[in-house]
Amino acid sequence: MTISLMLPLVGKTQTDLKRVDKGTGPLSFTRATTATRLNPDTNLIESVASGDLREDGRGYYNRLLYSEDFSQAAWVKTNVAVSNDNVLGPNGKTGLAQTLTASASNGTCLQALIDVSRARYGSIYLKRKTGSGTIQITLDGGSTWTTVAVTGDWTRLGAGQTLANPSFGVRFVTSGDAVYAWGAQVADGSSATRYVRSGANPAYAPLGVLIEGQRTNMIYPSNLGGAGWSNTNPPCMTCTENALIAPDGTLTAPLITATAGDYIGRHLVMTPSFITGHTYNFSFWVKRISGDIPPQWRIDSSLFAEMHDYTQDLTLGEWHRETCTFTADFTGTVSMQLYYDYTTNNTSAWSFWGFQLEEGPFPSSYIPTTSAAVTRNSDAVTFANSGNLSGVIGSLVFECDSYQGTIFNDFYFLDSSSGAGTPILCRNGNYLRFWDGNASTYITERPFSDTARYILVAAWGGGAARITRNGLTPIGAGFSGNQGAGSTSSIGSYLSDPTYFLFGHIKNLLIFNRALFDAEMIAITS
Repeated sequence: MTISLMLPLVGKTQTDLKRVDKGTGPLSFTRATTATRLNPDTNLIESVASGDLREDGRGYYNRLLYSEDFSQAAWVKTNVAVSNDNVLGPNGKTGLAQTLTASASNGTCLQALIDVSRARYGSIYLKRKTGSGTIQITLDGGSTWTTVAVTGDWTRLGAGQTLANPSFGVRFVTSGDAVYAWGAQVADGSSATRYVRSGANPAYAPLGVLIEGQRTNMIYPSNLGGAGWSNTNPPCMTCTENALIAPDGTLTAPLITATAGDYIGRHLVMTPSFITGHTYNFSFWVKRISGDIPPQWRIDSSLFAEMHDYTQDLTLGEWHRETCTFTADFTGTVSMQLYYDYTTNNTSAWSFWGFQLEEGPFPSSYIPTTSAAVTRNSDAVTFANSGNLSGVIGSLVFECDSYQGTIFNDFYFLDSSSGAGTPILCRNGNYLRFWDGNASTYITERPFSDTARYILVAAWGGGAARITRNGLTPIGAGFSGNQGAGSTSSIGSYLSDPTYFLFGHIKNLLIFNRALFDAEMIAITS
């Protein structure tokens, strides 16, 4: 029995993520407000309606086109014929795999890409149909061939190389040999990444389902201009609103142009209200249009013990999200100022978009505002344990990240605390921990680094529990025999305390009704 947020092999997901492959009942998701995400396909910020999961961000991607259709012209066939075959593919579905048959010796099926030099890995799923001759894979168009072991079972085979303009494909040394083929991929890096299906364009693997706690953007409007902003020292710079395409694809980004002069100038002042001792994060997107002297943002007050500046020299023409965190030592309204400070004549032009000031030690996803502060409610992903999760025996596997860094030491990957009052798997301090629900103590731990991406697995049952990540040898301890799972499990948050949220991504969540063996745990997380 398995439930999943994303298909275990495919990496991309169907439109409706509220899906259970097996088990009982769908995933349940709630968020009472709209939110935003980074669309993996367009790379643009977009709004997501209340009640909808956010498949967010770009991870690795498949640079090849038509990764499952070798009949397309992008694949150049030389003495190789392509035919469709009604065979069970490695993704567990029939009718999707194709057959490649060599009509002469050294027949090839290749796809060439134009790209800069970098480390990359090419892979493809192959299964022997007929013949026993040598089959090879190349990344450099045939200058180098790697012989691979193709058997009667589906196997993902590949090779890595650092080069420009890769040309990936397979060669059949013996005429008449045939293989089933599916899922070709060329991705950046030195090892295979989870497969992403592509069509007429390269396809990105999303980082996963974004799960965040509640946050409020105190700046309004979140773009320059409007009643919330005022100007000082206008001679130092000018602001042309709605002049450039913003990170959400709309014509809403302003153009800020500095004029030559020998003075300090301030412009575009906003006055939010802070509470002493509280931690805040200020973030925005910025693009350098011309010039080499960047403007600075200053959170400034005579009652602040410290002046907070943010300056960054950025790559020309690219949007970047910049962020700074500070603790207020003043309760009340203070000014936030964009200013230039230079002593030589200079002109430069910049654009800013998507201002966000929120209470918390790191930035969350963008919350657009207009005439007032806006609150984005928490994401809540849950499922019923009945028919899905057993506290007596089982295994939990998923990919995850958290972008909150070293700030919070406690967040939850999967919690079923309604019965036992303890999470199943969480980050606690500097450790990844599985908890024995009956004993109310953790029984295994594994050091856990910040902001990295992990494949995690925990297995419990038969008097023992074990845990590992990213292919390491599992470690474990005794198990009371019942984790104490309640009636409901929560993904990425703690049922008993809504302040503990992942603030990150989870995907490919799998739950098994048996305890995986150590070798399986290593293989599935490698």
